[in-house]
Amino acid sequence: MAILYSLRPNPLLFIAFVGAMLAVNADTWSTDIGILSPSPPRLITSGRRVPPGTSGAISLLGTIAALLGALLIGLLALAQMGTTPQIGEPCLRLASLPALGRLAGSLFDSLLGATVQGSYYCQACDKEMESPLHRCGLKGRQLRGWRWLDNDVVNFLCSVAGSLAAAVGWALS
Repeated sequence: MAILYSLRPNPLLFIAFVGAMLAVNADTWSTDIGILSPSPPRLITSGRRVPPGTSGAISLLGTIAALLGALLIGLLALAQMGTTPQIGEPCLRLASLPALGRLAGSLFDSLLGATVQGSYYCQACDKEMESPLHRCGLKGRQLRGWRWLDNDVVNFLCSVAGSLAAAVGWALS
């Protein structure tokens, strides 16, 4: 989106880029800060308590961190493009309502992680993991999901969902 915008400036492309960045930053913050939550996270699909780091798990701390991460990106976008009237107002909306890109992207990431993302189990370390090969060097047993749908694909889909949500939200407003 950023490359397309640089070649042919269009407010919709910038807003789509901001939506993608909202989603991926929110997802990163929710994961990296949410794992520090004092209470165990819950699986997004069932609400069942699961160990920290489980794909598809969410926590209050992680959700708050995601909103703050999305807010930061929205405010940076506003600072970058706030002087352009066509883009400044939508960026202000995205900055003040970061849940749009966050919910579309980051929660979509959690939903995919809990349902169809490939998940594996390392018997030697007694750990669930997102990769067929664990850090200890042993190959894990597949628990669920599609082998081809790894964390990299899920992260890409998260950015696409955030981008589409922001672009559609901007176009409809």
